[in-house]
Amino acid sequence: MALGISGRETECYLSCENAKNAFWGDIKLLGSTGHYMPIRVLFLNTRDSCGADVAVHMALMKNFAPDEAKIFVLSNSEAADAEDMRVRFAEMPHVSSAFLPLGKPADALASRGILGKAFAYGPSAASLARAAAFIKRNRIQIIHATDRPRDASYASLLGRVTGAASVVHMHSHLGNYHTGPTLWGMRNAKAIFAISNYIRSGLGDMGFNLDKIHTVYNAVDTDHFDPQREAERPKAIRAQFGIPENAPLLGIAARMNPWKGQLELISAVALLRETHPDLHIMILGSNVPEVRAEFEKRAREGGIADRLHFGGFQKDVRPFLRAFDLFVHPSYGEPFGLAIAEAMAMQKPVIACGTGGVPEIITHGVDGRLVAERDAGAVAMEIAMLMGDPELRRRLGERARQTIRLRFAPRLQCSEVARRYENIVAASRGEALRSIPNSLGVNGGP
Repeated sequence: MALGISGRETECYLSCENAKNAFWGDIKLLGSTGHYMPIRVLFLNTRDSCGADVAVHMALMKNFAPDEAKIFVLSNSEAADAEDMRVRFAEMPHVSSAFLPLGKPADALASRGILGKAFAYGPSAASLARAAAFIKRNRIQIIHATDRPRDASYASLLGRVTGAASVVHMHSHLGNYHTGPTLWGMRNAKAIFAISNYIRSGLGDMGFNLDKIHTVYNAVDTDHFDPQREAERPKAIRAQFGIPENAPLLGIAARMNPWKGQLELISAVALLRETHPDLHIMILGSNVPEVRAEFEKRAREGGIADRLHFGGFQKDVRPFLRAFDLFVHPSYGEPFGLAIAEAMAMQKPVIACGTGGVPEIITHGVDGRLVAERDAGAVAMEIAMLMGDPELRRRLGERARQTIRLRFAPRLQCSEVARRYENIVAASRGEALRSIPNSLGVNGGP
């Protein structure tokens, strides 16, 4: 359901304190337990385009039960995919959406100077005032945003102005590259959602208060990622790329970034070129010319250039996952591993690194295989073992799908997020918090 925003709503609001008092006075306790349900949630989306983080938020919007959350969205009318987002929101009639100019796409600012970029990158004061009016009019209790600079900073700013509680959802790789706006947004948010305990602990090491960081695992829809559903035949994928029908195909789906482990996969297959001369590699992900050149160079040096294939960015990876015999994703310090979880849902045996958030998904030897980081030899050993044992591949694939279905289901994620929303709303009123275990039965924050 699309909502219009009037220009008259650009007027300034009450002071922060008055806004908070007026806001919370409008919210009623619901139910005999005295809990606040359904929670009125605004997803703030200023992103240039729909990446994996926004896709996770859209899956939440789709799967909340009516008694858990009433969903609103403010999305960026200046984003490159704004029209596509309008179509997606229209497919969710229970979601109330509106569009505002919330900042120019980064690639549209390349020719501007530093000051020009700063002014155009963020939304105008008028847009922020209209966003605040939208939040007040719809009595929003939670503002939920990604950790991207505009999302995180403006979610927390709007929370301060309106009295709604801001939540920054941390999807990113840990490191020292986070910008000032992201860090400010996280510091000033009422809560941070981390997609793994690894990320939660890392944020604690960065100085963030662990009491406000909650582990909320990503989810995968196993009805959508179902190996039994009709789709493009693996044979068609192989024919398209000139891969022999019976040749083993190893795949990875990830951004072209060295830490994602593509180089280790290429090097591992090069190590096996004598014993397994028919192995082929498929790399999925948007093309980054200088990084792709590095991959191709490694393949030439290893004598396997004719067996390295690039599938590009795929909106739907399922036909490729069906075609893969193994999913090999030896990334370093993976925040969670959504691509890994999707491959597991498709019943594929997975080889990944036992670092980052991946060990929170895979139990080594039970539903996947884990190796050390930056160790092409270890990856090669696992590939050779699995290619020589079809029964083990089958067993790992079946258990992998079961793990995702039982522990990382969308409804499980939504139920957990709704309870955390409820706790955040209670905390905003100074009430006691309840301990909430995550989907693995581990307490991931109050």
